[in-house]
Amino acid sequence: MSAGPRPVRIDVEDALEYARAVVTHFHEDETDEQLQPWLPELRADDYRAWVVRDRGDIVANYGAYGMDVSLPGAGTVPVAGVTAVGVSQFHRRRGLLTAMMTAALDEAVEAGEAAALLFASESAIYGRYGFGVVAPSVSHRISRPAPFRDPVDVRLVEPIAPGAALETWPGVYEDLRRQRAGAVSRNHAIWRRMLLEDPPAWRDGASARRLAQVPGRGYAMYRIKEGSDRGLPAGEVRVSELVATDPVAEAALWQHVCDIDLTTSIRAGLRPPDDVLPELLGDRLRAGSRVGPPLYARLLDVATAFRARSYAASGTLTFEVVDGTRDQSGTYRLEVEADAVEVHPTAAEPEVTMPVDVAASVWLGGVRATQLLAARRLTEHAPGAAARIDRLVAVDRAPWTPFEF
Repeated sequence: MSAGPRPVRIDVEDALEYARAVVTHFHEDETDEQLQPWLPELRADDYRAWVVRDRGDIVANYGAYGMDVSLPGAGTVPVAGVTAVGVSQFHRRRGLLTAMMTAALDEAVEAGEAAALLFASESAIYGRYGFGVVAPSVSHRISRPAPFRDPVDVRLVEPIAPGAALETWPGVYEDLRRQRAGAVSRNHAIWRRMLLEDPPAWRDGASARRLAQVPGRGYAMYRIKEGSDRGLPAGEVRVSELVATDPVAEAALWQHVCDIDLTTSIRAGLRPPDDVLPELLGDRLRAGSRVGPPLYARLLDVATAFRARSYAASGTLTFEVVDGTRDQSGTYRLEVEADAVEVHPTAAEPEVTMPVDVAASVWLGGVRATQLLAARRLTEHAPGAAARIDRLVAVDRAPWTPFEF
């Protein structure tokens, strides 16, 4: 990198040029119609953009939203929402991604962000930068008919116009964030794009976006892809997001999307691993569940990240973190008593040692330490230390973010 182009932080005044570079590197539609809906987000104050130029052209790009993430105990902590990472095929293996990652994570630290979060298009890339799975997900492919075990009154569900949803749905989402850890904040520009923008290039041959809600309690966004099989209807419902804050509203919304005329299947991705849907069905195999894309986290301030959350039990733990690319290596003492949490460096011998990506995995209770121990991802120095981690970080509901950023 010393003799080649270097990353620079830019103000996205010409957001169109940056957006076009992003979609080019993701092999997506480069037309203005595709790009225009993204521009308000890129110009927002909480969006940070890094690029590498070669001969004036953007050959690598990196973005980060200034966000916060919900924590066990209903608190939040500032994080960097990493997005739009791409390198030109003609400039790979020159250290451009590493240079951008280093510069952008340094900026996140300066902004007081305790972690960086991302969804990975190629998951193998980010482990070497210290990212670990913090919130696993599942996907469903439901086959109709899919009878529900204990149906609720689906008349609770009603349609809603995009403008009205923009006024009320952010409040429902914030209620969800108070119930579940791992849910990142969404600014107005993101909500506006998700609800008001819907160019045909985004639809993959399906309908315009449909919106349904149980007022004040939950909502669903979905499309319908028309299809037929030997003259019979065989459409597919594509659920992009379904959120509810109480069990009846959630059941009603699932019944709604699973019983739409002229369809035979329902596809819903990015669901929490403890999703209620399989248990709502009379036959849980009808859910067709499989592993989905996880949310990854890179801890930038181990002590702050673990101090900010609440814990399921009182106790202490001395753990060592090994960080090969940044400065978070060290031994930490976690002390939990009633509502008081303290995390500080210590010279004491650790009871468990884990790489920084594994520390991210156990941070919000999304991955069990005992599972990681069995996979030889962490090392116990005191028998039962991994089980003690699991008891401390246990959560009632799995961490989950319902949308990719």
